Amino acid sequence: MAISRTRKYWLSLVSLGLLLCFVVVLSIQVRQSGLLKNAIEYNENEVSWGSFQLEREALNFQLGLKSAFEELDDEAQAQLRLRYDIFWSRYDVVKNNPSARKILDGKEYDQAITLLGRFFDETEQYFPPGPGYRIGTLQLRHISQTLEPVLPKVQALANLSIHRAIELSESRNRQVRDQILISTALVIFQFILTLTFFYLVIRLVSKLQSSHEDLTRLANYDQLTGLPNRRLFYDRLEQEIRNAERSGMRIALMYIDLDNFKDVNDTQGHDVGDALLKEAALRLTHSVRKSDTVARLGGDEFTIILPGLGDAKAVARIGESILGALTEPFPSNDRANFISASIGVTIYPDDARDVNNLLQNADQAMYVAKSLGRNRYHYFTQDMHAQAQARMRRIHDLRSALSNREFCLRYQPIVELSTGRIYKAEALIRWTHPTEGFLSPNDFIPLAEETGLIVELGNWICEEALEQSAVWRKTIDPEFQISINTSPVQLCASETRLDAWHGWLEQLRLPGNALAMEITESILMNEDAAERLLAVQSMGLEVSLDDFGTGYSTLSYLKKFDIDYLKIDKSFVQSLKPGSSDFVLCEAIILMAHKLGIRVVAEGIETEDQRRYLAQMGCDFGQGFLFSRPVSASDFQRLASSRTIACGQEGS
Repeated sequence: MAISRTRKYWLSLVSLGLLLCFVVVLSIQVRQSGLLKNAIEYNENEVSWGSFQLEREALNFQLGLKSAFEELDDEAQAQLRLRYDIFWSRYDVVKNNPSARKILDGKEYDQAITLLGRFFDETEQYFPPGPGYRIGTLQLRHISQTLEPVLPKVQALANLSIHRAIELSESRNRQVRDQILISTALVIFQFILTLTFFYLVIRLVSKLQSSHEDLTRLANYDQLTGLPNRRLFYDRLEQEIRNAERSGMRIALMYIDLDNFKDVNDTQGHDVGDALLKEAALRLTHSVRKSDTVARLGGDEFTIILPGLGDAKAVARIGESILGALTEPFPSNDRANFISASIGVTIYPDDARDVNNLLQNADQAMYVAKSLGRNRYHYFTQDMHAQAQARMRRIHDLRSALSNREFCLRYQPIVELSTGRIYKAEALIRWTHPTEGFLSPNDFIPLAEETGLIVELGNWICEEALEQSAVWRKTIDPEFQISINTSPVQLCASETRLDAWHGWLEQLRLPGNALAMEITESILMNEDAAERLLAVQSMGLEVSLDDFGTGYSTLSYLKKFDIDYLKIDKSFVQSLKPGSSDFVLCEAIILMAHKLGIRVVAEGIETEDQRRYLAQMGCDFGQGFLFSRPVSASDFQRLASSRTIACGQEGS
């Protein structure tokens, strides 16, 4: 009954509105027809009046010429000049009136306008701008002779305009009356058509209810998975919190992030990714109780509301069920995809009492689960909140550290093992925090990568290293080179302007090999980073593959990207001794690199035996505490200038 009354109400409003619209349309059409008639008559009268004024001013100018013949004084000259100007202005009005040519006969109008144009072209020389010019008798006679053939045409044009104005006015009046009749008939037709339209309105109103339900679903449910979306999730969580306040029961909130989903989406396409998300949503729904709410917040992030918890063990059972369901293979067209999930869990009211804090706590717990190796669930603790706050403070300090000049570079020598010569160094960034003191890169580089500050920081490191390289090429060795570590985030970011790097090289008059970029093997697997890497190499910068042997170690990358240096990871050097597997691996890496034309740097050399073994293998360069720890630029200058690092002597 409620729907029926609503339909009747809206139908009545629509009917009344349509009737009012037709009345308004009819009155507007009648009024506009009258305005149209007046406008047409005004245009015709305007043309007629303009032609009449043109004729009158032509005759006045002729009289002025006669007066000027009789008496050539200044007053007569001024009067003649004034009549000429008025005559010309009337001609200009008729010529530029867009209705004149339409109303008047084209041939008569063109002849008159052409003759008048020629007349003014010939006579304008006698009426130049400014005072003081006088017209002589001969000139007056020439003007009068030029005017004689023009006057008949002007008079004929004026007479024609009067007749045409009358004819057109009568014709337009008839047309307007006909138009009014036609408009009235159309309105009546529209009214009849509207009666038929009422039937369609009734049918549309019946569909309005179902459309409203569809819109409600679109507003509250995820279109891909059919799960509640963020909006409905917030609403349901608030309702469950109110219910829990009355009942005294607990609520568990799970925040779920699918591990490795981005790899599937990027490598196999969004269609496969969407199918995986729908299947994951279905598995999540089957893993929980009917009273629980599974929602999709966006991307590969889901949430689950577990209300009415009396036993905390239920959360663990559901968590294990979800992990087991998601680790099962996801079938695709020609292969099976495998993912896992990182789950954060928070409890109401133990951890928080409002929606935003609960969601924030679950999100923090999820990131802890991800950092612990993924494919697990983790409960929120108050320590996480403190860590999150500390992390936010660290990010805040990091944003201002560069402008406050809190960063500095330390340089560790890279020694040529065969000679002990120092003409290479690795630049290592350090942060002198105003309250926490000296911080190593592990304390802030991951945050810089996560927040995007690594781009600005990396540009600063590059500029500082190039300036220092320019100094040491003059004071230490003309071929001196500084290596800088490059983050994948920095290399992929659009804000990393390679043209600025090229500009610094040109400004300092340095070749590209004054700088070497140290990259990890994971960069080579990123297509965007790989493209930027090729652009860097085109500038002449050399590339050093860091931590070689600990990652993918795909030899095809060495061939594709023309790597200049391999850096053997220190984990192979620390236990280096004859007969060990590390000894064999280092020897194989050095031999392979030399066959490919790549020079080798061994990291983490701390003993004389390690240096000797690597030198015997033919390793090109060494780096480690045996030679020197990372030092300031001034200490490095003294260290390199003393040239005491050779064949096992430890620098100061």
